[in-house]
Amino acid sequence: MISRYISSGVLLWFGLLISSNASADWFFRGTPNGWGTNELELVAGSTYKTCQLFNTGDANGGPRFKIDHWGDWSDNYPSADYAVDSNASYEITFDSSTKNITTQVVASCEQTGFSHSLPSLFFRGTPNGWGTSEMQLVADHLWEVTIHFDGQSNQRFKFDVYGDWSTNYGDNNNDNILEKTGSDIDTSLVGNYRLRVNDSDFSYSLTSVDGCQNCTASETLGAVYSVDSTTFSIWSPDSANVQLRLDGQIYNLNKVSDFNGYTDVYRVVVQGNYHLKKYHFLINGNEVRDPYGKMVEPNTNNNIVMDMSKTALFENWAPIPTLVNREDAIIYEMSVRDFTIAANSGVTSNKKGKFLGMVESGTQLNGESTGIDHLKELGITHVQIMPAYDFNACSDLSDNTCYSWGYDPRNFNVPEERYSLTPYDYENRIREFKQMVNEFHKAGIRVIMDVVYNHTYSHDVFNPISSQYYTPTDLSGTGNSIDANVPMVGRMIQDSLEYWVKEYNIDGFRFDLIGIFDYDEVERWANHLNVTFPDRQLLIYGEPWNGFASDPRELERVRLGTIGRIAGAHVGVFNPKYREALKGKNDSGSCNSGDCFVFNNNPDLWRVEVGSRGAIRASNDASISIDTWDPMFAMDPEQSINYVSAHDNLSLRDKILQWADNNGIPRDSDYLRRIQMFANGIILTSQGIPFLHGGVELMRDKKEDHNSYQSSDAINQIDWQWKIRNSDILEYYKDVIALRKAHPAFRLSSWQEISDYQVSSQPRYGVVVNRINGRAVGDSWKDILVIYNSANNYNYSLPSGNWKVAMEKSDPGAGNGRIVSGSILAEGTAVTILYQE
Repeated sequence: MISRYISSGVLLWFGLLISSNASADWFFRGTPNGWGTNELELVAGSTYKTCQLFNTGDANGGPRFKIDHWGDWSDNYPSADYAVDSNASYEITFDSSTKNITTQVVASCEQTGFSHSLPSLFFRGTPNGWGTSEMQLVADHLWEVTIHFDGQSNQRFKFDVYGDWSTNYGDNNNDNILEKTGSDIDTSLVGNYRLRVNDSDFSYSLTSVDGCQNCTASETLGAVYSVDSTTFSIWSPDSANVQLRLDGQIYNLNKVSDFNGYTDVYRVVVQGNYHLKKYHFLINGNEVRDPYGKMVEPNTNNNIVMDMSKTALFENWAPIPTLVNREDAIIYEMSVRDFTIAANSGVTSNKKGKFLGMVESGTQLNGESTGIDHLKELGITHVQIMPAYDFNACSDLSDNTCYSWGYDPRNFNVPEERYSLTPYDYENRIREFKQMVNEFHKAGIRVIMDVVYNHTYSHDVFNPISSQYYTPTDLSGTGNSIDANVPMVGRMIQDSLEYWVKEYNIDGFRFDLIGIFDYDEVERWANHLNVTFPDRQLLIYGEPWNGFASDPRELERVRLGTIGRIAGAHVGVFNPKYREALKGKNDSGSCNSGDCFVFNNNPDLWRVEVGSRGAIRASNDASISIDTWDPMFAMDPEQSINYVSAHDNLSLRDKILQWADNNGIPRDSDYLRRIQMFANGIILTSQGIPFLHGGVELMRDKKEDHNSYQSSDAINQIDWQWKIRNSDILEYYKDVIALRKAHPAFRLSSWQEISDYQVSSQPRYGVVVNRINGRAVGDSWKDILVIYNSANNYNYSLPSGNWKVAMEKSDPGAGNGRIVSGSILAEGTAVTILYQE
């Protein structure tokens, strides 16, 4: 007893006699003792306890109690009486440091008479925030407590004898035998579990009490593999006729109790090692693929059971490239096939158009780097890979000429077989995708997946399971849009997102047609990812429109006018208003009134100005309703993905050529090359996150095909000869990217910073000027002027003092830091940047 008081910080003077009242600081007061004072027993540290039998209460109410400090009501808890049930005995635990009170019903407050080696025992771990959950002695040497495991990242626990860590137990060997001061016990279980510890042999066990056996945080449905058995689970809300065909044998599935947010789940556990065995489910006798399947046999309904440990890289994962703020990102969009399929890509023949072709280093054309080395040279931070999971088109693997962007998903969690060197070597197919991601990370480039959860290639994917997967009215333009408002459908998407981050080390997601989803549903997915992977700085963004559908839930969907409401979840959208203001229509050379700033088409300067300010709202208050398509929509600049071209529609070069035709300008005019630089010079010096269509820095064209989703390689491939032919364009992009990365003033990271430190003006027709306080954000340039001039040359009057020219005349290096004062001639169709140190 003396040693325990010493460990609790009670100073004992040598020779002091410890009286029976030494722990009488806290008292139980309630209906069982007529609101008198019963001492609480100090169990350990700041933990006190008592056991009380509650009968029927008193004249003022039912059975209840409070905990009183000193026994004089001067300091008591909780603020309102703590109510309990009548005619029950309660073990009451009180933490004097947190003032937390817990109660547990016990059979009796009389001594059990059970033998025990330990005086007490507490569960402590991530499920209870490392607090103390007292375990009860339920038989000789057997301690018990029921704990809810939520499957959080790095979930673990230990057992503590006194609740003060002075004597604690863990499991060093993962053999269900405890060792004193042993290692934390890791678990991915989900649900309510009964934990028992035998304090004679120190064995422990966990038993499900809610019907969910072998559940884990990320693999609750689908095929959950172990060496001795595999658990198969599927959501079937409409039918109880659920079966599994595994390796040619039929098994019946039974419905299990709801768990961890999952409902209407049918499950069977099949004993044996089924790694690489074929399976599919049968709903009412109809074959269906597993929506959670990790692998599929090409061109069949067969999923493949996977021991994912056998798909591990042959080396460790490389460190994930640092990203301090999401605004530091520079996104580069590319198709796996387009990037290296050309004969002049320099990539090894069998890797052209494949996962591993994307990351083959040392490739060149006439001494110029190609492939991943080109991206390193360019300086981008993120590569956005167009759909690379299992899609339906081009199913004939023998036809290497077939082309598809891949926006017709069939299996959301499976790497596309056409991009693998070994489509039937299932372990290696997964490993190749992981290797691709890892090599990008080694190169300092993060990886974003383009995901198409808004539809499937056909109703045949999910309809045989349940029609609840699809919206009653199509919203995607494909005829089969996914209904994420159905809780289990939304959960499937969330689980898929988590799986790609956890298993493949993905760094973010670009959502195709995110606009068919409710913004609060997307917020839930994003919050889950950000909580599960708090150190990853994931990028999550998408297209804030649907497939040209009339939507009765328009005001609930992701739109420019609603995205600000979920800024805290770090979700962004492509900024179509800025795109239109800069380049005009997507699929022709024409311009609407106020559009086409880069073409000097009587532009609306206000839209250019607000776009260059990260599209931040006029007010820093997301509760204020704004128009659905308001150009000022962001509560944080990371919410605005700024771009002028992407895989859809005309490439920037093709747009420029068609505009030139409409205006009688020769296609070989240097002026058109200048526009190619000017457009993304603006994007790369605007607040928000810049996005580049892959190849735009090479003046990529697609032969004016505005919808090349199934056109040939001749239309879609990157012709690496462009790099040699258009070296001036490339140098411009490289220099502006380097400038952006070097100066945080171009990457302001909040609404408040832009409001406080960037002042915008329109001094003349065709001119927008941004003045940025670099000193306020730690930039080496204390004062910065950015001049966007779409019209004729302009003599701009400078603020007082000497200014250095960083960028002018469509050449970031042209200024060379030359000193000017008074005024500067800002050329037309150019970005001019000046600074003071």
